[in-house]
Amino acid sequence: MSAFLRDLRGLNVLTVNPEDSEGQFLITHLRRIGCRVNSVWPIPDTLPPAVDVVFLSIHDEALPAVRKLLQSVKDAGPTMIAIVNYENPAILQIVLESRFFAVIERPLRAFGLLANLAIARTLWKQYQQTLKDSHRYKRRALGDQAVARAKVILMASGLDESQAHNEIRTRAQAARMPIEAFAESIVSGNAVSSEKAGAMR
Repeated sequence: MSAFLRDLRGLNVLTVNPEDSEGQFLITHLRRIGCRVNSVWPIPDTLPPAVDVVFLSIHDEALPAVRKLLQSVKDAGPTMIAIVNYENPAILQIVLESRFFAVIERPLRAFGLLANLAIARTLWKQYQQTLKDSHRYKRRALGDQAVARAKVILMASGLDESQAHNEIRTRAQAARMPIEAFAESIVSGNAVSSEKAGAMR
């Protein structure tokens, strides 16, 4: 069994599709792949917990419900796959504005279903990694800013930049805290002191 097929086995999949022959085909084929499948219709307001992949059927008459559901999906939400009838401008707009990782056109076909699921999961994993990298970079940038501000505060008492940095690092180690967290405590403490001094004037 290829690696990408192994990755698909055991996924918790939710099909949001009418209970018709197409919906049954979708459920049956996903189970053949090895996915654990649940189905719901009509379109719910929110997704249930612990869902890895969602196949969402988009119809003209269901667009308001589709929009409401998509608004509830967070960045770290499941892999979203759209099922569409044709290139209707309103449907196309929803697909482009939302975080769908694949789009499947009706009528559904077994090969297209498997290929789109594999591609969507790959793109979803890449997106999640990008989010993690972005959050890590943001935390690092905020930490660097806190250290820089703490150094300025200590330098105001007569230390040079190197001495201020060493002081922050030494005190952070003594407190068993990350240097960024300790720097933030210095900045916060200075802000509180400034507020008290201002109130006493």
